[in-house]
Amino acid sequence: MWNRGFSSLMVIQFSGAMNDNILRGTISYAVAREGIWSNSTVGIYGGTSLAALCLTIPFLLFSGWGGQIADRYSKRSLTIWLKLAELLFVLVAVAAFLAGSAVMALVGLFLLASQSAFFGPVKYGVIAELVGRERLGPANGWISMSTQIAIVLGAQLAGNVANLYAPGGDQYGMVWLPGALMLFFGLLGFLPTLLFPRLPAIEPGLRFDRNPFETYVHAIKGMARGPVLRIALAWAGFWLVGAIALVAFPDLQARLGTVTPRLVPIGSITMLPGFLIEQVNTPDPVRSATLFSTLGVASGIGSLLCGLLSRREINPYHVPFGALGMTVFFLLFAIAGLLDMDATRLFWTWVVLAAGAGISAGFYLIPLMTLIQKRAPDGERGRFLGTTNAISFAFMTLASIIYLLWSKVFGLDPEWVFFLCSALALVGCLIFFLRRRHLIEWVKES
Repeated sequence: MWNRGFSSLMVIQFSGAMNDNILRGTISYAVAREGIWSNSTVGIYGGTSLAALCLTIPFLLFSGWGGQIADRYSKRSLTIWLKLAELLFVLVAVAAFLAGSAVMALVGLFLLASQSAFFGPVKYGVIAELVGRERLGPANGWISMSTQIAIVLGAQLAGNVANLYAPGGDQYGMVWLPGALMLFFGLLGFLPTLLFPRLPAIEPGLRFDRNPFETYVHAIKGMARGPVLRIALAWAGFWLVGAIALVAFPDLQARLGTVTPRLVPIGSITMLPGFLIEQVNTPDPVRSATLFSTLGVASGIGSLLCGLLSRREINPYHVPFGALGMTVFFLLFAIAGLLDMDATRLFWTWVVLAAGAGISAGFYLIPLMTLIQKRAPDGERGRFLGTTNAISFAFMTLASIIYLLWSKVFGLDPEWVFFLCSALALVGCLIFFLRRRHLIEWVKES
């Protein structure tokens, strides 16, 4: 499995995920409650939900085209050109942070997400060509773990970068730092493309459909002829739950912050001659990023464990087991947020529960992705995977809208949203438990 192509793909995927999450995370903390851009138009009317939408909408628009080019052209050539495009789009983000422009930063995020939308079907489609169909389970486990580690490190870096970019959330500091990191990871991802093995196009005569949504229609019809569509919907269901949690994490920085006394000029109540002592809450984006990171690392560990335990076979019982774990841990996460705990104790409680939810997520995801790859025909794998991506990001877009309504329209606290995450995971658990015979049959046929 560890040939030159797969090893290169690991580095390429890792660096791309790092860039996406450094940019998204830094923007999210800047527009979240008490962030440097919280009083901008973006912060007031959209906040973290708008940043999440800029990440998900490109996958709805462009995954269909990504699936077509993955089937029509050499995946080596596509990988090189798409990583070059990433470097160009990073420059937009660099300019945005130097100028302190929330709008320009969102444009950069939209462009990088568009590049990822095109690369997604290429990445998942090429795995079978690099390692063979019989090794898809372990390969998916390693790719998923490296992706989750990149998401984790990117999110953790974003919390620290946001702290250095705008210390305290009220003044600019090291404005060059976000862009410098992104340029580094952009170059790190481009260099391994030169080592990628030459791969022939799978369907060089494929007619390119300019309407990406028409591609989805044809692919969904093909997926519906077997179990692939139902598996793809189950896969997307996870991203509905996960995206709600991930969008909510930056808004937890205020709850996890530290309260310190500060002397301010005299106000209506004088407690010292000429000054007033106020208790000021300083948001902590690093702790919030650590929660995000814990969920991601644990998900990667769970994915790798599931892949290694599966070896060359898929265990259908891993799916409902993973859904049940997410149900329990998200429920406990929500309950902990309602208890009267100090910030430090609450933080460590949430870290443990996020780890449990992440490991459970890995056991849910890997069997489903492996089933999609195995059941998709060779000549249509790119389009099937592109459509699966589009469905997943449609659910993620819905998650952003749900949280936007939750926080901005109804004004509910972010920790309450984890009750909803638990309820949605329970629905998935019950569906797979009731339809476990169908799942077992799909696995046997694969």
